Amino acid sequence: MYLGMNSHLNSNFFSSMMGTSSMGGGFGSLYSSLADYAAIKNGSYGKLVKKYYAEMSGDDTSTKKTSNIKVKEKTTDETAKKSLTETKTKADAMKTSASALMDVGKKSLFTKVDVKDEETGKTTQQYDTDKIYKAVKQFASDYNALIADASKSSNISIARKGITLKGEVSARKDMLEDIGITINSDNTLSVDEEKFKGADMRDVKDLFNGSHSLSAKVYQKAVEINNLSTSAASSTSTYNKNATYVASYSGTFYNGSL
Repeated sequence: MYLGMNSHLNSNFFSSMMGTSSMGGGFGSLYSSLADYAAIKNGSYGKLVKKYYAEMSGDDTSTKKTSNIKVKEKTTDETAKKSLTETKTKADAMKTSASALMDVGKKSLFTKVDVKDEETGKTTQQYDTDKIYKAVKQFASDYNALIADASKSSNISIARKGITLKGEVSARKDMLEDIGITINSDNTLSVDEEKFKGADMRDVKDLFNGSHSLSAKVYQKAVEINNLSTSAASSTSTYNKNATYVASYSGTFYNGSL
């Protein structure tokens, strides 16, 4: 009987202390206060408050990381576009110099001009060697600049066009050497002025003039590189998540999440 009453009293005591009754000084309130105190003492409460205000002020670490990524993306994108614009400019120059050598008819650099011999006074028709040399020299200079850009381009399509362009020139190595033009180890061209001017200009004409000439082949590749550069530079999407150039410009900025 006593044990039963004691158990009943104990049950009522703990129920009243743990409950949310009017006993403000009960065990439930004491437990809650101790829990708050422990949270403050071990720093948990402080971390929670700091986290809350950081998010409210936009100073959260995750926000900073996102901001940094966006800045990096913008900088990378602008650098890529600048490089592509430079490639386009060099492709334009290549088109101009190749076109000058391709021209036929009255505009052709290979149209013979009257040259008077000072000693005999006799006039003959000859090629304007100086003018042709300057045009070929410019062609070589523009070619060297374009393949340098194409070779280091992160745009796979442009890089491939650069390889094809070098192939067109390399396929005519012997013909070029015969008129004083050397293909160097880095695939650039060098023109020996003395040897070039001493060469048969008919051979030069066969190589550079007309719609089936080397100039025509180079012109076509320059047009293709120009188009690719223009398209890529005006695109809103330049790199994928691995910072590799994307040839396809549809879709989002990245081919996957960061």
